Amino acid sequence: MTTTSGTVEYVATPEQMIESHLTWMRAGGYAEKSVRASRRVLRKAHAELPEGLHAAIGTELAGWLDNPDWVRATKCAYHKHLVRFYRWACNPKDPWLSFDPSADLRAPKVNPGVPRPAGAELVRAAIYDTADPWRIYCRLAALGGLRACEIAALRREDVTAEVMHLWGKGDKARVVPTHPLIWELIAPLSPGHIVRRPSGRAPTGDWVSTQTAHYLAAAGVPTKLYPLRHWFASEINQRYGDIRVVQELLGHASVMTTQRYTAVTASRLKEAVTVLPFSAPSAAGTPTAAPGSAGAVAPPPHRSEASDPPAARRGRRPRRPARHRP
Repeated sequence: MTTTSGTVEYVATPEQMIESHLTWMRAGGYAEKSVRASRRVLRKAHAELPEGLHAAIGTELAGWLDNPDWVRATKCAYHKHLVRFYRWACNPKDPWLSFDPSADLRAPKVNPGVPRPAGAELVRAAIYDTADPWRIYCRLAALGGLRACEIAALRREDVTAEVMHLWGKGDKARVVPTHPLIWELIAPLSPGHIVRRPSGRAPTGDWVSTQTAHYLAAAGVPTKLYPLRHWFASEINQRYGDIRVVQELLGHASVMTTQRYTAVTASRLKEAVTVLPFSAPSAAGTPTAAPGSAGAVAPPPHRSEASDPPAARRGRRPRRPARHRP
């Protein structure tokens, strides 16, 4: 890590390299929450790797990520921070390191979770049977699809009777129509942040999410802001039937992310199966064509062993030469 400053050449410390990387993230528009998370992960990795971040090799990074106490989502997040850090550090225009030890790391796969929207009765209780300001936060999540961080950033000036101007992840702006029940509570508020902490400190998404969850639990409403947002997405998708509309309302960059928020009800699945063109089996056990359908069920083709493709031959991966530490 030799850095040139004018005609003076000096060796930067790992801590200086981490702080320079965080400055680069801020300049690139990363959210402060992401910057703080990156600082925490990089410092942790530097302290636990045998030779620190600046002298690590690929096998050491892989061994560090292979922690049996970490869930797959944690490993995926740590992998993301490491890869971003080393790509920045190995930028040929301003190199801090001579090679990227994360180049051959395989990203852990995270199975997308099943959407778990709040039930209709819980949503009703959250938006009607709660006290302000928690009721406002619940309505913003359930009737506007806002994230906790967006609720924290929302100001009275951003909301009209028609639309809400939001700032989402990565400071991405979007406009969402204002539900009448949201406008009912926000219209009388004075200018400034919708969320106002008792301490007077600036509101954060973590504070809004945690405090609302505590209040709802104490009030006997077992849900949180996140399931309310899931309910918003699933309900609009089921009633409106356009995933792209849901994507825009939620502020997702990819429709694949939106699909993880939209639950498909059991009745819709059953209805989808009933449109198939064959009815139930007859008494003889033979499927019969449904009224209005043509053709019969053909038996599955016989498959011989000779028709199977030969198994692919597996060759050994050539060994890579050992890498010396810089």
